[in-house]
Amino acid sequence: MAMEPIELDEFVEGYFLIAQSKMESSPTVWQDIREGYLRSYGIYFTELLLDSLDNGQLSSYHAGIRHFQTLEDLRIEVKSNKGFEYVVEPRRVPTYNINYFSSLSD
Repeated sequence: MAMEPIELDEFVEGYFLIAQSKMESSPTVWQDIREGYLRSYGIYFTELLLDSLDNGQLSSYHAGIRHFQTLEDLRIEVKSNKGFEYVVEPRRVPTYNINYFSSLSD
């Protein structure tokens, strides 16, 4: 039997809730690895979208057009198993000695 078609609002909200629950379902969510960072960002991103939908700041049509592909790209990136590149570069340890008590001005 065919079901009645669901409203666009229900579909978009359901899609974001399912995407959020899939991001939360991994034990690596809060770990300090690349997958954990991306999953926690995906959870944060869907929370922002759902809050914007609830507050009326974003229509479900515009949320679907603008953010479905972004969320799918993020989910693909989580599963890609690429190496993690840190944003902060480690400081190099100097290999020379500094004489702090020298009276020379150079």
